[in-house]
Amino acid sequence: MAIDQKKLQKKLAKKKAKRKTALSAKKKETSFLPKFNSQPKAIVVAKNSPVEECLIGEEIFSKGIGTAIIARKMPEDHIGAGVFLLDVWCLGVKNAYFTVLRENEYVRRVEEMEINEGLVNIHPSCLKKIIDGCVAFSGELGFKPHREYRLAQHMLAGIDPTVCPNQYTFGKNGKPFYASGPYDTEQKIKMILNTLLKNCGKGNYDYLISAGGFDFE
Repeated sequence: MAIDQKKLQKKLAKKKAKRKTALSAKKKETSFLPKFNSQPKAIVVAKNSPVEECLIGEEIFSKGIGTAIIARKMPEDHIGAGVFLLDVWCLGVKNAYFTVLRENEYVRRVEEMEINEGLVNIHPSCLKKIIDGCVAFSGELGFKPHREYRLAQHMLAGIDPTVCPNQYTFGKNGKPFYASGPYDTEQKIKMILNTLLKNCGKGNYDYLISAGGFDFE
C-alpha cells in the first residue's frame, strides 16, 4: 500500500511539536539548576538568601546528640540548607553537609528526619550559638568538626549569636561524656578515649561503650 505523503508529513509534524513541548517543559523545570554548576556558586547564592527556618532536635541536650538545620530560601523555589549532626556532650560536629533542593524535596527530607527525631523551630541566633559553642567545646577536647563543616557553616553567615539570650551548657553533668556509636570501631573508640585522657586528665571525663564493646585501660 502506498504511503500518503501528506498524512505522513502531518504525523511527523505532530510528533515534532509534541517533542518540542516536552523539551521546553523539561528545560523550564531545570532552568535554575545550571546556575549551580559549581558548589561555590551555589554557596554564594544560598548564603545571601533570606533564612527560611532553623530547626534543632528538641532533646539534643538531654540525649547528647541531635540534628541542626538552617534553611535559606533561594530563587525559583529552591532551598539551600546546612545540616549538622551535633554531639553536644563530647565530639562536636560529627557530620555536616550543604545541599540545594527544591522546596518540596526539602520538606520531604525534613519529614523523614522527624520520623526518628523530633525537630523544633529555633531562632537563627540561637542555632548559631549552639553550633559555635559545640565546635568550641569539642575543640578544647581535641576534636575537629566534620570535614564538610567548612561548607555547611556558610549557611550561618551574617547571623549574630550574641543576640540569643539563652545560655547553653555542653558536656554532661559538668564533664565531657563520650558514648560510642553503633558504627564506632574499636580503633576509633580507643583513639577518642586516648584523646580525652590526654586533654582532660584521668577522672575528668566519662564514657559509655555500647554492648559488644571492649575493656579499655
